[in-house]
Amino acid sequence: MNANPRVLRAGRRLLLWLPVLAVAALLLALNLWASRHLGRLDLTAQRLYSLSPESVEVARQIKQPVDVTWFYDLRNKSMVDALELLRQYEHTNPLIRVRGVDPALRPAEAREAGIQFAGSAVLAADARKMTINGGTETDFTNALIRISQRGAQTVCFTQGHREAMLDSLTSLDDLEDHGDDENLVARVEVHEQHGMAMARNALQTLGFATRGINAGSLAQALPSCAVVVAAGPRTPFGGDDADALRRWTAGGGKTLLLLEPDTRHGLDALLADFGIARPMGALLDPGSHYRNDPGSPAVSDYTRHKMTRGLPLSFFPGAAGLEPAGDALPQGVTVTPLAQTSAQAQLPGQQVGRYTLMALATRNAQAASADGSARPTLLVAGDSDFATNRHFATLGNGALFTSAVTLLAGEDALLTIRPRHYENRRVELTNRQMRTVFWTSTVALPLLALMTGLLLWWRRR
Repeated sequence: MNANPRVLRAGRRLLLWLPVLAVAALLLALNLWASRHLGRLDLTAQRLYSLSPESVEVARQIKQPVDVTWFYDLRNKSMVDALELLRQYEHTNPLIRVRGVDPALRPAEAREAGIQFAGSAVLAADARKMTINGGTETDFTNALIRISQRGAQTVCFTQGHREAMLDSLTSLDDLEDHGDDENLVARVEVHEQHGMAMARNALQTLGFATRGINAGSLAQALPSCAVVVAAGPRTPFGGDDADALRRWTAGGGKTLLLLEPDTRHGLDALLADFGIARPMGALLDPGSHYRNDPGSPAVSDYTRHKMTRGLPLSFFPGAAGLEPAGDALPQGVTVTPLAQTSAQAQLPGQQVGRYTLMALATRNAQAASADGSARPTLLVAGDSDFATNRHFATLGNGALFTSAVTLLAGEDALLTIRPRHYENRRVELTNRQMRTVFWTSTVALPLLALMTGLLLWWRRR
């Protein structure tokens, strides 16, 4: 029996379309499955949209509900990206609950939370509540650490000896750019150059409380301090204050001294207790310095230590050299040089050699606890300018300072959490690295190519 021609044509068309329909159904099924089971793929060089392993571990350690409300501008791409970053914390631990609120659309809720600008987050856990300004992974991770802790450690800055001021002048402004696609709002802070406001803000982001302690009141204030920072004293400590700081450190205190060359600081007895001397004069390092200034020794190769792990290049403008006593160290004292100059550095009237720019000194104590928290510790740097507002945000200077404080405070979990930004393709090199690149790329490689060509020509001839 002959089949109907129309049926045959319909059957042929169906056979032609079946593969297309099968592929379409397969793609639809794959999309539905991927939307439910697959995450995002972060292809940025700095992994801007992925949580670091440290942040993932902090999120997993949250044992109580934490509500995070992110107040952001829907028109600002970086703030929208920050909300997506918070969603990853929520995905890691369901106890972290995230909401996004645009203050322009819900002004009443923003006023109730005390928020005036977009780009702030409010965290609440039990009866504790805190507000942070900033939308980086560092801000969010350390805010989770702070909200999960019962109290913050206090970092005290000595004042009254012409140190860099903790509360340096700061101006705040909002810059707006109304483009075709979006409205970009940037909050700009302008700091007094010789001050410590940027260092203070970084420590507060890491979860520390900060305060200044004035000359004449050290004996009363030191018991409430976890770490004491003397940031470049240019006039001597009084006898009572110097003795109080010396006794506090000897009893298990953690002290960070940022010294300047050729200044009288009045803390020689404290340095002697830990076997560290500061010769007179400022260092010159022709072998490794920042840009074209031999008076700014640069360090890219640190001593292997948990404090210096992963630190980028840092530099010390106008630094003094430190000389640990070596075999003549006081009994029970251990000194670890953390940052050193090249072997070509020199002090006035001294031999050319390698000098220490930052040293960590510890001393045994009968009262030391099992975890070492009561061990007397002194961390000394031959410069304070690297931590001031002028240089804090340059290269690894700020990270070096915050790592020093977190090490002394025993907050090792914060040491490896670094801010990540949109990648800047600019590469900063020391003078020695620039010479190496020049001789390799401009001289050695062309000469090698020329010699290879001559050799091939000679063999063919």
